[in-house]
Amino acid sequence: MNKLINSAFLLLTISLIALFSCNDPSSLGSDLLSGDQLDTEFTDTLTLRARTVPNDSLTVWGPGVNGVVFQNFAFGDFQDPVFGRTVSSIYAQVVTNASPPKFKKGTSVLDSVVLTLAYNADLSYGKIDEPFTIEVYEMSESLDAKKKYLASDSFSVKPTPIAVHTFVPNTKDSLTVMEINADTARSVRVPPQLRIRLDTAFAGPIFRLDSMTLANDTSFLQFFKGIWLKPASQNAGLLSFIMRGANTNLRFYYSDGNAKKSYDFRIFSGNPVVLHQRNYYGGSVVEDYISQPGENRNDSLLFMQGLNGVNIEFEIPYAESLKGLIINKAELILPIVVLPEDNSIYKPVRQVYATVKLTDTSSVILDDIFYATRSYPSSDFGDYFGGKVTSSNDYRLSISAHFQRMVSGDSGNTMRFTAHFRTERAARVVLGGPTHSAMPAKLLIRYTKY
Repeated sequence: MNKLINSAFLLLTISLIALFSCNDPSSLGSDLLSGDQLDTEFTDTLTLRARTVPNDSLTVWGPGVNGVVFQNFAFGDFQDPVFGRTVSSIYAQVVTNASPPKFKKGTSVLDSVVLTLAYNADLSYGKIDEPFTIEVYEMSESLDAKKKYLASDSFSVKPTPIAVHTFVPNTKDSLTVMEINADTARSVRVPPQLRIRLDTAFAGPIFRLDSMTLANDTSFLQFFKGIWLKPASQNAGLLSFIMRGANTNLRFYYSDGNAKKSYDFRIFSGNPVVLHQRNYYGGSVVEDYISQPGENRNDSLLFMQGLNGVNIEFEIPYAESLKGLIINKAELILPIVVLPEDNSIYKPVRQVYATVKLTDTSSVILDDIFYATRSYPSSDFGDYFGGKVTSSNDYRLSISAHFQRMVSGDSGNTMRFTAHFRTERAARVVLGGPTHSAMPAKLLIRYTKY
């Protein structure tokens, strides 16, 4: 029996050897592939159209569970050698903290009032080692936490400033200040901050409020509506203040008999802080490149700016000419251009963001960003989408998924590129457009025919 099994096994082995010795492995099955073999190709000649466009609107405060609440706010009257003038001021609603103050009528005496504004060195932009002047006003118009506010919104203030202060910012070094707690005072180190002594005349009525008004935010805000921080000097950069946090406050220093005390009024997540920001492009380099609705200007240069500044729109008009192809990779290359008028202190936008316009009032993020954030929620979407400055001094944006939708006719052919976190970041950049003679924007496409 065993001999029979061994003979059968030997016969099978000989048959297999004969089979493969008569067929070259490299050609095995070639008759099946010859008519359907995949063909991967490359092109960078697809037509691109681009333009620099003004920003439609920038929401700086919005109510609701998913509302718009920012921590960092740009401040200053910035003279940019390429982009012109940017003016950023700040309106803020200030309230009592978790424990209302205990100012005692007849015994408590107001000594001084200090407004403290914490710096954000990372988000300050341009040249800031020079004198700045700030004016502080008391608001006469209320902010409504239930309303949405845009960067174009402004509010009434009382005519006389409660402080005018000139200073040279120190955004990196901590300070030593006196902290008063109950009956004791001690020196403490605090993060970098601007401290402004205010006129106590405005604070006197607040200091004399009754305990019920001080304990109720609604009643208090009817009496004291907030402050406005206005730049009063023109500078070559913008500061950034952290408006929400323990190190930004309106501090009242007062005496109760021989005891020295203090109380901090604060800004919390439920209190509106509104960035009022305008750009003036008249006479600037960028002025001749900005396209108004229905207009297409010179696209040899493109301009992108944070805050409420200009954006870039890209159109790929003939994307559907590739219909029926599989898009393996679509990468948009945006070279950074340094103009003769520019200065190296103005660092380029850190991260480019991309959206697709649905209607006049709504848009969605690019598919490639959506997939990156959904598939890798703990990672930076830029690791997969790109949009950061490379060693080649350009931005490389992976738009493969969205471009496939363009090719299939499932999406419009226009994308908008903006600075990510634009509400809090003032950076800007100049890019080579599709018609730039030496550094044009390009779309590199690898596709498969099937």
